[in-house]
Amino acid sequence: MLGRYIPLLVAVVIAAIIAGAMVVGSLILGPKKPTRFKETTYECGMTPVGSARDRFPIRFYLVAMLFIIFDVETVFLYPWAVTFELGSRAERMFLLTEMGIFVGILLIAYFYVVGTGSLEWGTEDDASSKALGKAKAARPPIRFGNENSGPVSLPSGARKAA
Repeated sequence: MLGRYIPLLVAVVIAAIIAGAMVVGSLILGPKKPTRFKETTYECGMTPVGSARDRFPIRFYLVAMLFIIFDVETVFLYPWAVTFELGSRAERMFLLTEMGIFVGILLIAYFYVVGTGSLEWGTEDDASSKALGKAKAARPPIRFGNENSGPVSLPSGARKAA
């Protein structure tokens, strides 16, 4: 009974050995010439601006959640399409009605999201702040990137070039 799992165990052991060999090989063979520039923070090729502890507006999280919700619906469309293709006439009518209800609920949710202004990218003084009742004071907008940020300032503890 356990003999069926031996190929799986062998594959896992071989994968672990290969992964370990790659890590050890890169530690041994990799270049070790740290410089001030190599030890600075890297953010997509842009100079880091501001603190990493800044708070993001809630709108970023709302859009991410909306993307997940409306993206997950497509996962349900593929099995439904296969079942719809293989079903009889009565089953197809039932599945078509079922999908119509599903899409109707999604449309209601979409129009609700659009109506509340959750997809609008404006300043903090728009719909979301009004909905919160102006509970907190307005803050300056978050800057992404190095727009007119001037010269690069490296951390004072960075090593000098070897």
